[in-house]
Amino acid sequence: MDILLCAACGHRLTEPVRRLDGMPEFPDWDGLPGPDGQRLPPARLSRGTYAVDPLPHGAPFVPAPKDEEYDGVVPGGKWMSDERGLLVSAGPRDTYVLHPLDVPELVFHPDSWRHIGCCGPDGEHGANRLCPCGAEVAIVAADCTSEYATRFVPDAVRTVPA
Repeated sequence: MDILLCAACGHRLTEPVRRLDGMPEFPDWDGLPGPDGQRLPPARLSRGTYAVDPLPHGAPFVPAPKDEEYDGVVPGGKWMSDERGLLVSAGPRDTYVLHPLDVPELVFHPDSWRHIGCCGPDGEHGANRLCPCGAEVAIVAADCTSEYATRFVPDAVRTVPA
């Protein structure tokens, strides 16, 4: 079991969690509201666990390589498009992915753009949660168009045995 701490101040950011050997597949979800009426997909990870995702996640988004044909599989999950064409994530790699309820005390980022989403933040505009000390530490995704997870930026946290 491990605890994640803020690298800037040492504040405890999580409950004790067990590291999984790999990143679980995205859970099946039909996009319909659940029994509680919420439109959140199932959590990416079970409570009490975390995984390290080797793929890039979130902002910034950069043009997809021109020499590769798009096959519907995008590293880091989401893709976007704009006047530059198809964009893929060039965001942080090796994010620590947890169930959102295993991360009790984070502060909203003051930049409201980072909280954009339909039913909640989509997690695609950079770190949107802060440690109480003010350090940018996490990306929370809790939107009907995204995964349901909290991702800690690897340089912003450190792990210690529980």
